Amino acid sequence: MDGVIHSMTGYGSVERDGFRIEVRSVNHRFLDMNFRMPPYLQPYEMELRGVVKKYVQRGRLDVRVSLTEGADIRLRINREFGRSLFNALSELKGELSLEGEPSIENLFWFRDVIFEEEPGYDPELLIAVFQEAMERLVEMRKSEGEHLKSVILRGVQLLERYLDEVEELASQALPELMEKLREKIRGLTGEGVDESRLIQEAAFLAERADVEEEIHRIRSHSGQLRKIISQGGTIGRKADFILQELLREANTIGSKCSDYAISERVVNMKSEIERMKEQVQNIQ
Repeated sequence: MDGVIHSMTGYGSVERDGFRIEVRSVNHRFLDMNFRMPPYLQPYEMELRGVVKKYVQRGRLDVRVSLTEGADIRLRINREFGRSLFNALSELKGELSLEGEPSIENLFWFRDVIFEEEPGYDPELLIAVFQEAMERLVEMRKSEGEHLKSVILRGVQLLERYLDEVEELASQALPELMEKLREKIRGLTGEGVDESRLIQEAAFLAERADVEEEIHRIRSHSGQLRKIISQGGTIGRKADFILQELLREANTIGSKCSDYAISERVVNMKSEIERMKEQVQNIQ
């Protein structure tokens, strides 16, 4: 791993040697390519697709390839059709007893068929210019990826800070719970509290509200997330899966704990996880 992550959003363009190439990319679950190019360049589409796969693994790419005004345009004359047309006009003149002879001006009426513009280009130059455009696209995706990396790592840090607060609050919950039970039983019976019964009730409620396992799993998942983000590479899908697991554990803590302070921290945790999920959607 090189420690670098790439966004799936980017743009690269090059115009030189008679070619103009633009490549835009946005996020997508897989690699999806859409090419727009003149018919005479379409035979090279498969080769260009192969070039794309060497540079990116995920994202939707819109590719536009065209020739510039500086391209070498050659004029091709369809001589066979011109001769056939001229002979047909000559025969028609005789059949209709028309005066004069067919001329080049008559053929010019059919100029779109007789005269064709045939662009001259070097296929090797096409590939070279396309590779340069892809390199510029990747550079922008890399720059965007570095920004996403810093945002997500900051999100992990905030998540772990909220989790520390949840853990501290949860450790204080049992003594407070026992005191509340003691007061409630005393208020109902008007008598002293059976400590053994109180401990049994508190233990039952504490077991239901125990979030130690969830806290441990969140720490493990956040550590994994920090590790893969720091290592870099193609990690978008894996990071998204880890965040989904983090959200599930946070929801479990929220359902177990009725304490307002803990619930507040859980809401903050879930908000931070959702923010990170939005960022991860753009990572290759």
